[in-house]
Amino acid sequence: MSAIKHRMLSQFARFTIGARALVSLVMMFAALGMVMLSLNAEALPSFARQTGQNCVACHAGGQFPMLTPYGRKFKLTGYTIGSRTWFPVALMMQAGATRVANATNGSLSDPNGSGGNGGSASDNFPKNGLPYVGSVSAFVGGKITDNIGLFAQWTYANYDHQGDDGRWHSHSSTDQFDLRYADRFTGDNRDLIIGASLNNNVGTTDVWNTFNSPFQIVPTPIALSSALQPNVTYGPINKPLISSGLVAAGTGAYMFWDNFIYLELSGYRSANGVFSFMSQGIVNAATTKLRGTNPYLRMALNHEWGAHSAMIGLHGLNAAVYSDPTDLSSPLIKSRDIGIDGQYQYILDPHTVSAQFSYTHENKKFDDALWNTNNPSYLGAAANSSASLNYIKLNGTYIYRATYGTSLSFVSVSGSADNLLYPTQAFGYVNNTPNTRVWIPEVFWTPIQHLRLGAQYYHYTQYNGGRANYDGTSSRAAKDNDTLFVYAWVAY
Repeated sequence: MSAIKHRMLSQFARFTIGARALVSLVMMFAALGMVMLSLNAEALPSFARQTGQNCVACHAGGQFPMLTPYGRKFKLTGYTIGSRTWFPVALMMQAGATRVANATNGSLSDPNGSGGNGGSASDNFPKNGLPYVGSVSAFVGGKITDNIGLFAQWTYANYDHQGDDGRWHSHSSTDQFDLRYADRFTGDNRDLIIGASLNNNVGTTDVWNTFNSPFQIVPTPIALSSALQPNVTYGPINKPLISSGLVAAGTGAYMFWDNFIYLELSGYRSANGVFSFMSQGIVNAATTKLRGTNPYLRMALNHEWGAHSAMIGLHGLNAAVYSDPTDLSSPLIKSRDIGIDGQYQYILDPHTVSAQFSYTHENKKFDDALWNTNNPSYLGAAANSSASLNYIKLNGTYIYRATYGTSLSFVSVSGSADNLLYPTQAFGYVNNTPNTRVWIPEVFWTPIQHLRLGAQYYHYTQYNGGRANYDGTSSRAAKDNDTLFVYAWVAY
């Protein structure tokens, strides 16, 4: 009885400390919000100062990254609407804390790893329950000429990676980059926008943000040590290449005709050489390397009526990726991604309603050297010559007076089995499949347009192929990865 009592007291103490840390974080940023309320409210940083508009003009309910019809036009016309400003700079900071349901390798009955299948919370979830500043970003952008505009983001990540000693190291690098040329031709019976973009992320040019980005603000990936599978705290690890934030140098052209038909064709190459300034890697050699130019296609049908707008679209990417980014003679992984997506919006003060969906199917083919010799020395070595992946995202959001909001998201990943791609190991995969399902409810409060406070909960009904003992080694269940994430997002 004394051992059980001691364990219960230990669990309660850890929970109390974590809860107090979360409360302290919220109180700190609430105080910051009260201070900022005394300032004159301006619109979202540099773009808003350029256009003279409030945040809600471009972002649905004032919430990033969802764009309104006006926001989509602003981006499509090359960020050139309005007057050029003398100081087109903005800053953004994200802070928060995560609380994982089970911060050990094994079951809750083994909180300190004493049974041999676990590990201490400080080893596996070093920031669990502790407030932290995840990232700080600086933006430079806006109108350069009547036809040329820029969106550029530089980010300092406080917990970018871990060294061999397990200590976290910070890193700063180019984040999003989008330099555009655009022109618009209007008349009594026509409205045509044409443009071209130089950017560094597949899908960053998309104005509906359905398949290529998360629907919400997400935690910084610092829940697990580098020795274990990363990013357990915010959705599936395995995603199609087109939705994975692939960093590459892209150039392409687009057109938007009569608010109805959107077409874009771009090509992406490795972000090295003259394009290395657009690389987000710790070192250039560590970034993804692509063979040649890889085509990206985006098509959409859009309709706007009154306070409503709706879109249905297709997206696709063909890419050949070197399995070893430091060796451009290494075997290739060839990915073909194709999908369908859509969005509906209703925006009429005081209500904002948005619904989005996307489905992407990926087929990967591996060069012979990656699979028929089962050579794990190559990153991405597989037991089969090909693999498939299906990725589904659903989201619904409601915002009242651009201040109080709630959303519910669902993400599902399923794929073919492969014991080398999806090995059985601690925090690994059961049944050698990536199958994962997660529900993400969220509530948020925007007391002023520069400050957003929110809370998300990640509830896993399946993780890496299973519900219970999903990695086949540590008795860890999918629900053990359930995560509470509270955050403060500040921009000015």
